[in-house]
Amino acid sequence: MTSEQEIIYLDNAATTFPKPEAVYLAMDSFYRQFGGNAGRGANPLARKAAGLVDETRAMLRAWLSAPEVTFAPSATIALNTVIMGAKLRAGDVVYVTPFEHNSVLRPLEHLRKTFGIQIRVLPFDKHSFECRLDEVKKLFRLEPPAMLCLSQVSNVLGLVIPVDELAQIAKQIRPDSITLVDGAQAAGLRQLEMSLIDALVWSGHKSLYGPYGIAGIAFGTQWRPEPLLRGGTGTISESIEMPEEGVSRFEAGSQNISAIAGLNASLKWLNETGRDTIIEHSRSLTNLLSDVLSNLSDVIVYLPGDRNLITGIVSFSVNNIKPQMIETALGAQNIAVRAGLHCSPWTHEFINSTASGGTVRVSVGYFNTDKDIQQLRSIIESIIYV
Repeated sequence: MTSEQEIIYLDNAATTFPKPEAVYLAMDSFYRQFGGNAGRGANPLARKAAGLVDETRAMLRAWLSAPEVTFAPSATIALNTVIMGAKLRAGDVVYVTPFEHNSVLRPLEHLRKTFGIQIRVLPFDKHSFECRLDEVKKLFRLEPPAMLCLSQVSNVLGLVIPVDELAQIAKQIRPDSITLVDGAQAAGLRQLEMSLIDALVWSGHKSLYGPYGIAGIAFGTQWRPEPLLRGGTGTISESIEMPEEGVSRFEAGSQNISAIAGLNASLKWLNETGRDTIIEHSRSLTNLLSDVLSNLSDVIVYLPGDRNLITGIVSFSVNNIKPQMIETALGAQNIAVRAGLHCSPWTHEFINSTASGGTVRVSVGYFNTDKDIQQLRSIIESIIYV
């Protein structure tokens, strides 16, 4: 049996793996050396933990170019905080891309059923995958947006959404519109004009190369939602009301400081490695992956006309073979990918892959190499050309 270290890991859209070595060391060191509870007391361990939280928050603000950053246990909870706390009312129109994750779609569907909001899908060309911005302007004038919910990068196609342009159009037509960006796949690697973005949700265990259990919201404007959770914050303890201002308003309960310690280390690694270096490596691997898969007969690759529109992720299917069978066969050869609908059903409707069971998604990370892609090609050939 091949060891886990020898697995070719190509499922980085689910979570990046491996993590930088510094992440493992930082999390181990936290519990061994200063496992106190930040904001809960003035003892040395609590103070040290609080300092770690403050330092990590400051690094996140710089990495994301955001004036305020809050922590949450997961991106799903952070997305729910923004959507459920936006005070949407009956008749409000919320626009989404065809590429949203269920962590966005399901809260919105709940509000549609219970409060009567209206959900509209933004127009994208099914061949080029480009957003039809001229049509968007017409739609926004007819039905001004109360809210935009935009994936920064599709978790199925790797498609980069023109977030800045869409947010700008929305603000021009309705200045009080709210723009929420799901940045789980690219937070900080692909920078946004944060003055246009009311809330950017980030995930520590994906593009930030940190651990599970830490995510949050980066606020680019003065807009704030109502908090989703209420409880102890370690601040203003004399009041049974949640704090009215500051990050603690959104941080009820003890924080996952071990995960924050890991994130602290990953952010330092990101800055040392360099944003441009990571982006260029991803671009190179994505181009190679696109070429390799496109050159295989009986393989359908879901690519836009302009490959510069994608990053890090390529999905494909094989004629007459279920994607789950491809995933299983690759897994038997110690290649990790993911098959199915990827918690993004509307994306698969967009590319007409739902009936066939979705696609096989290959997603690269910083620690992948050209050799990994060539090995993937070799194994796929052995599966489909028998």
